[in-house]
Amino acid sequence: MSTWRDAQRRGRRRTFKGRVASVLGLVGLAISGAAIASFLQPMEEAPGLAPVVASMGPAGSGSVEPGSPPDPLASVRAGPPAPVSTHDEALTARIEKILDRGRVSLGHVIVMEPWSGRLRAVVSTDTERFPLERTYPAASLVKVITAAAALHVDPAVAKRTCRYVGSPWRLTRSRIDPPRAGNETSFRKALAISNNQCFAQLAVHTLGSNVLLDAIGRFGFLESPAPGFPAGSVDPGDDLYGLGKLGCGLAGTRITPLHAAQLASVLYDGQLREPIDIEGARPSRPPRPVLTEDLASELREMLVDTTARGTARSAFRDPRGLPLMGRIRVAGKTGSLSGRDPTGRYEWFAGVAPADDPEVAVAVVLVQNDLWWRNASQIAASVLKAHFCPDRMCPR
Repeated sequence: MSTWRDAQRRGRRRTFKGRVASVLGLVGLAISGAAIASFLQPMEEAPGLAPVVASMGPAGSGSVEPGSPPDPLASVRAGPPAPVSTHDEALTARIEKILDRGRVSLGHVIVMEPWSGRLRAVVSTDTERFPLERTYPAASLVKVITAAAALHVDPAVAKRTCRYVGSPWRLTRSRIDPPRAGNETSFRKALAISNNQCFAQLAVHTLGSNVLLDAIGRFGFLESPAPGFPAGSVDPGDDLYGLGKLGCGLAGTRITPLHAAQLASVLYDGQLREPIDIEGARPSRPPRPVLTEDLASELREMLVDTTARGTARSAFRDPRGLPLMGRIRVAGKTGSLSGRDPTGRYEWFAGVAPADDPEVAVAVVLVQNDLWWRNASQIAASVLKAHFCPDRMCPR
């Protein structure tokens, strides 16, 4: 396996192994408890959401910009060998082959143990053009947070229908309000097919700016997921249309790939965990409650529809149309949004499997251009199959 510095010189695929292990080992020791406490501020509790703390920036600010901490890698790149990593080398090798076969030029794949935060595999294709330690448009992954917050504020939302007009993915200023007539869909189906109009309506008419921003903070998007990584950012815009776009993921939120892995792991038991990458290491922050276990379970069940009959359905089916994973159900969320630096279409998949009792959380983000071979959901499906069905035979 290439070292970090060798890969940096050649611009070839590099895994997360050496770099983050060094960062978490050295930087984690350098950060004192007092310093951490100075960055964390208590947040007001939203209805039904478990009380937690998150770094939300200056009090009263309407938007939170990503932090710009000094690069801690500058002092460790030429240092001693990295500590032993917890990476699954066999799984990492299989992921590298999956990315090669998919001709993925810009992508990251993260596999994490949702109950511990321990990283099983992190593979990147080109960290010069597409750094792991940078924030990118979160797209429709935000809908998971909007859904969780809406279910807390008003559990009856799950049983109500949403009315929309035209394409469910096209949002205009007039479509943030429910139309008098139009198409109707359930909350669950709206989540499965990523209906932008329905989730913009939820943000505007059920949640409001303060509750939605609070929920985004509770999921850890507005703080660093691990030492050496920036906080995410959020901008609710200047009006209700901006709030609607934030709630459905069309604009306003930027996260790192590690944030997406954390989001997926919350679905395990409602706890937010810090990703860790060193054998025997302990996270600098203990797990904290974001959702109740019951709500985490309810969301997982809803998100199975994404892979069974929603936006990721084709990725999780074999050529005969049968479930790719056999009896193993996958709960997940897709996202897709154009962005820059690098320029292209950002595609996400974040989820857990098995949905009934998760063993792994996976996050995939790719940047696609006009010509591409595999999307993020297809890569995630192949990664999960490689993990659960190493002999290519999934339980039926």
